[in-house]
Amino acid sequence: MKQKITGCVFDLDGTLADTAPDIAQALNLALTDAGLVQIQLKSVIGMIGGGIPTLVRRALLYLDTGEDLVEELVGSMQAHYSKNYCDKSLLMDGVEDCLKGLRDREIPLAICTNKEEGIAKMVVSALGIDKYFDIVVGSRLGLNKKPDPSMLILAADEINSPVKTTMMIGDSEVDAATGIAANSVSVIIRGGYCHKPYDKLNVSHVLDNMEGLLDILDKQYAR
Repeated sequence: MKQKITGCVFDLDGTLADTAPDIAQALNLALTDAGLVQIQLKSVIGMIGGGIPTLVRRALLYLDTGEDLVEELVGSMQAHYSKNYCDKSLLMDGVEDCLKGLRDREIPLAICTNKEEGIAKMVVSALGIDKYFDIVVGSRLGLNKKPDPSMLILAADEINSPVKTTMMIGDSEVDAATGIAANSVSVIIRGGYCHKPYDKLNVSHVLDNMEGLLDILDKQYAR
């Protein structure tokens, strides 16, 4: 008997949208404020995953600068990002059609992201996809970030979807580990901000693009 998927929980950065240009801009403005050199977008992409504090620490390590400036840079970057959170961000290929298809199939949808929750909601709204999602779970006090499964478990609960029959759809090793830790159906879409070989992620599915998600839902899972 085929398993039925009762809900889909998406990562945001690198999965639903290419947000790296805006993230890099905010980071570089913060670095400039602190009198440090800027970092090229390609290098910043390699640091994304874990939220702003993690990104700042990786940036300082990249610049071979001590961690004394972490708190200052985190505050500065958050201030810059909250003002210019969706200047250059764009939906990843196939996202809109995929979300429409999931809605047509009456599958409830949520987002869980390590981005600060308030900003995440603003980004989702600015991208015009907020209408598809019942809940956006982001970084907040008292909630462990991915790859801890807490965010995914909370998001699945909010859409009344048992975790075992929930798809966790992301782009990175962080999302893969989150889905595996929660014992959900873990799906990775190529082309995002993954820093490990896809064949080493041990997920249920690795797809070339978002269009493939509807295909596997229809062919491999019960309706």
